[in-house]
Amino acid sequence: MVCVIVPETLRKYTPFAFLERVCSKDYLEPVTGTVIEKGTTVYISLHGLHKDPEYFQEPERFDPERFSEENKRSITPFTYLPFGDGPHNCIGSRFGLMSVKCCLTHILAEYEVSKRPETPFPLEYSNKSIVLASSGGIPLKFKRVVAP
Repeated sequence: MVCVIVPETLRKYTPFAFLERVCSKDYLEPVTGTVIEKGTTVYISLHGLHKDPEYFQEPERFDPERFSEENKRSITPFTYLPFGDGPHNCIGSRFGLMSVKCCLTHILAEYEVSKRPETPFPLEYSNKSIVLASSGGIPLKFKRVVAP
């Protein structure tokens, strides 16, 4: 279950808002006819991609099944980029994913996790952070379900 929850969380709550790339050659944008010149910095909106209903049906709904073995093949290439892609993708993506999956598995095997009365919903995001972050944290309640 963690193998579908983590990617859906990264889609819905993408840590970085955008990717930055530099255009390597002049490019004619076919719809508008705009020329993007070589050397121009281009920003790719990850939030825009990950929340676009053209690529992810009901994008505001948390649906881990989008990333099940049978469904993930239908995701349009280059529309899910939590770690970027190509030669400039995040070098630590595999380690990061494996670490998060191991930690979550360990926590969920021993604790019942729930939100507390003071947990804001919907979450309020900080406008003072370069990464997506809750402005007041996310208070959670942990109840041990397995004896130590």
